[in-house]
This record gives sequence, structure tokens and C-alpha cells, in this order.
Amino acid sequence: MSTGPRTLLLVSHLPRNLELLETFLKKEGYATLTAKDYEELDKVLCQPVGLDGGLIDIAGFDGQIWTRCEQLRAARIPFLIFSPRQSAEIQQASLSHGARGVMVKPLIVKELIAVIQGILEG
Repeated sequence: MSTGPRTLLLVSHLPRNLELLETFLKKEGYATLTAKDYEELDKVLCQPVGLDGGLIDIAGFDGQIWTRCEQLRAARIPFLIFSPRQSAEIQQASLSHGARGVMVKPLIVKELIAVIQGILEG
């Protein structure tokens, strides 16, 4: 196992949310890669080497986001979906495309860290 920081892929359509999440996770000892659109996400997914996990905020993305989730699953990279609302449809789509879980925004910081640790260890 690597002794360096675990690297998380952060995906959000909102640059401010990416910035806040990145700052928070770096304070917690994680390295991050960010993507705010499909072009940036596809660049990361072309060579996912070194990614330990992903946090995908689906707000602002269309159904094509699920194709990218399938790529993460195929690469055996665990990931969480962030959703703007509680929805059985989103829950089902997320899990069927490989997500380890769904968190509804706004996020609870202590809960987020615990869930991230869980997916990285699982």
C-alpha cells in the first residue's frame, strides 16, 4: 500500500463547490484532482492511474454522467454520488452504475469523512 496521500477525483459543475471540497480534503490529508465538465473529467478518466476514489456531484450534469461512472467502476475506483435531493430514482441509477453510495446535499462534513474512509477501505 502506498504511503503517500490518497488521491480523490472531485467532480462538480460548480467551481466554488470544487474549491471548498478540495480545500477541506487537503486539510484532511487527501490529494485531489478536479473536473468541472465532461472534457476535464474525460482527461482524468483516460488515465485513472493513481486514483483511489471519486466524489461525483451530479447536479448540473445530464445522463452522460452515468457513462463516466461506468468507467470508474470498470477501473475499480470506488466513488460516491452527491445529489441535490433525496430520490429513489437517483439512488437506483447511482448504485446500478457502480456508486458505493449516495449523499444528499448539503453535506455533513464529519459524515463525509467517515464515508470516504469507508469506501477507500472497502
